[in-house]
Amino acid sequence: MLTNCPSCGAPVSFKSSVTLLAVCSYCRCLLLRKDLDIENLGKVAQLMADGSPVQLGVEGKYKGALFTVIGRVQMRYPEGFWNEWHLCFTDGRFGWLGEAQGVYAVSFKTEPPSPLPAIDRLVVGAEVGLGDEAYTVRDKREGEYASGEGELPFRAPFGEKALFVDLSGPGQKFASIDCSEESPLLFLGEYVPFDRLEFTGLKRIEGW
Repeated sequence: MLTNCPSCGAPVSFKSSVTLLAVCSYCRCLLLRKDLDIENLGKVAQLMADGSPVQLGVEGKYKGALFTVIGRVQMRYPEGFWNEWHLCFTDGRFGWLGEAQGVYAVSFKTEPPSPLPAIDRLVVGAEVGLGDEAYTVRDKREGEYASGEGELPFRAPFGEKALFVDLSGPGQKFASIDCSEESPLLFLGEYVPFDRLEFTGLKRIEGW
């Protein structure tokens, strides 16, 4: 779907059928798609420079499946920022690439195999059973939805804070619990070395 930003008139595309929000790349207005109508939800804060080589339009490969980076949420916490890149796979799936301090994790929204533990029980070091596997809580922190760009599949609460819990499983398996909604969301995936993602179209970073 190709339309125009109701604020500045610039062209805005919705490449994915699951896209709910898009950030105008010209005036940074947050646009909500409602059938064939577009609603302007106001401005999104400028992205903070973070030195990431990933950018919108980058293509890559995960377990043989090709994907394109179509959006980003930039999260802020006391020590800095991390990125959650929205991935559109050619096989029809949609996932996320978490990027923090040079560590990358690919994950997919998943229905919990059993009820998740109460948040107050999710302390660092605690073990959590997810299906038949045991995970360990490695981090629990509050993050702020600081900024974003491109296409997103949910109504990101920019300017608001939420609790996030990261867990490590067997091998390189990874899980994240997002407490931004009344019923926490579960994302399952794994940590992936940068080179294994076979990126093309990366941003040029001085010194690389």
